[in-house]
Amino acid sequence: MKTDNKKIFNRLKKRVLKKFPTAKTQVTTEGTYYVSDGVGGKIGEEFMIPAQKSVIEAWTWAAESVKLQQNLNRTHPMKYDMQIDEKKFNRVSRRNRKK
Repeated sequence: MKTDNKKIFNRLKKRVLKKFPTAKTQVTTEGTYYVSDGVGGKIGEEFMIPAQKSVIEAWTWAAESVKLQQNLNRTHPMKYDMQIDEKKFNRVSRRNRKK
């Protein structure tokens, strides 16, 4: 049972560390845990995820917030509009520079 928990914990930690290489567990004054991004912010703070009672729960929620952020960035409606406009602008401006 303990090796299964260790595998799950390592998988969650690996997922978060891929996005935030300097992430680490921090403890609040109340004795709850959260995952810091290594720069001074909390992972999951933008989704209002509170500090957790255990380290495993903190990394679980950090992994879920990373996954949610990735999905939101992937499906944001303005993402493609901005990229297409930039590509079009660059293509037209290159064309105009040749003249």
